[in-house]
Amino acid sequence: MDRKRMELYAALGYRAPKASRTGRAVDDVQAEAEELPPLGPDELESLRERFLSEPEEVLRQVHEGLGAPVSEMDFARGLQEVEHALREPEQALQALRQPAHGVKASVLLPPDFRFPLMTKEIPIDPSRTKFEPVADLRGWLLFSGRAWLRGAMVRRAPFRWHDAANHPSRFRYVLREPTPGRPVEVAVFSDFGTGEYPARYLARQLAMRGERLEHAVHLGGVYYAGRQGEFDAHVAEPLESLLPETTVLTLSSGVELRSGGTPYFRYLDERRGAARARQVQEGSYFCVASERFQLIGLDTAWFEPGRHREPALLGWLESVLAEGRRRGAVNILMSHGAPYRYGAARTSALLEDLRTLVVERELVDLWLWGSTPYGALFDRGQGLPFLGVSLGHGGLPVARVEPGGVSPAPPRFLESRPRFPEGTGVRPDLGNNGYASLLLHDDGAVGLRFLDWMGNVRCTARLAREGNGPLVIQRLEPVE
Repeated sequence: MDRKRMELYAALGYRAPKASRTGRAVDDVQAEAEELPPLGPDELESLRERFLSEPEEVLRQVHEGLGAPVSEMDFARGLQEVEHALREPEQALQALRQPAHGVKASVLLPPDFRFPLMTKEIPIDPSRTKFEPVADLRGWLLFSGRAWLRGAMVRRAPFRWHDAANHPSRFRYVLREPTPGRPVEVAVFSDFGTGEYPARYLARQLAMRGERLEHAVHLGGVYYAGRQGEFDAHVAEPLESLLPETTVLTLSSGVELRSGGTPYFRYLDERRGAARARQVQEGSYFCVASERFQLIGLDTAWFEPGRHREPALLGWLESVLAEGRRRGAVNILMSHGAPYRYGAARTSALLEDLRTLVVERELVDLWLWGSTPYGALFDRGQGLPFLGVSLGHGGLPVARVEPGGVSPAPPRFLESRPRFPEGTGVRPDLGNNGYASLLLHDDGAVGLRFLDWMGNVRCTARLAREGNGPLVIQRLEPVE
């Protein structure tokens, strides 16, 4: 690849594979061959031709890939920017090196801006627009654009099945039984893999929990395209300090599958090799169970984006859900794909895939998902006999949401604050980033907290059964 173009890719955020501190045996050339390559001049022309002939289909794919709509004009402008950058990489590099002039006050932090976890090691630059759908469209085109070409598929890694001979665990692992005064703490977050400061501060909070945090579950989303270098820089490095004390579990999303899933599985293997006593995950789905609780991770990406209808996976899921229900355990489902979205009247195809288990047989008590770009707690609704938690706001820049939208299930908490306190006037268009913490108690109750990237508690709730009834929201305390 042309050296100047490679410099430009790196300056714009491309993460090339690099040697792992765990002694990775694969070399960089092999790693790059197993992932989605950046867009080059030939592929750019192919993407332009497809956009001219099928604009609606291309924009639909872009919307799905970015999680936000992009207009025809913005997309055409993005293609022009990429064409100029690839034709004149030195000029584009010079432009990137130039300091910004006349920066608006709305992207400058006040001199007295502070919060308890703030550190110089994680600088905060509100003017950065990396991963924003329109402002960073050039980056998305360069580093995800090949995924929007017909037939531009990266070879998939072999799928890992729970019943394979080399997986005697059957992807079932032990969850410590909570005892009086000592609940099991589980952090859950999604779309974290950006390497940007909100995600870094989230990881810092998890690390500071130390041995009290027994499990941390990432519901998927390593950007731009689930490459090896992106796993190294955006996931492995910020979460590395957790490995001796915390069992880290990671689901995949359609983003990871852009690079065929090989970097995803390699990350699981390296993590297990680095701390085998704690890091047990072998495949892209799992069940971590005690007598009272089950954490069940689904793969909603490998066979179809946002779906779960592979018969063998459905059979496995039915067996673990039914087993948990027989002994009275709280079944907690986790996935990247969502059963529904705030702002949409209809439920998703994923819920239809699981309707028999989730709706008709009511085998799920609590469902946590990523992909929807906000934090929210939903009550049970008509035809929705489970509590729902949206957590797709871990690391990506997300648009601020407003209360009052339509929803298949009633929202009891909706994260509607901006990323920065309103009094600062900084980036009021961006939504707040954050995650959730679960406390699994010995009486079968679940303590739920929503926290933002700065460590502020945004909402607390107690979820519990009343008698032999379903899991309900017994107490809710949002922070205004």
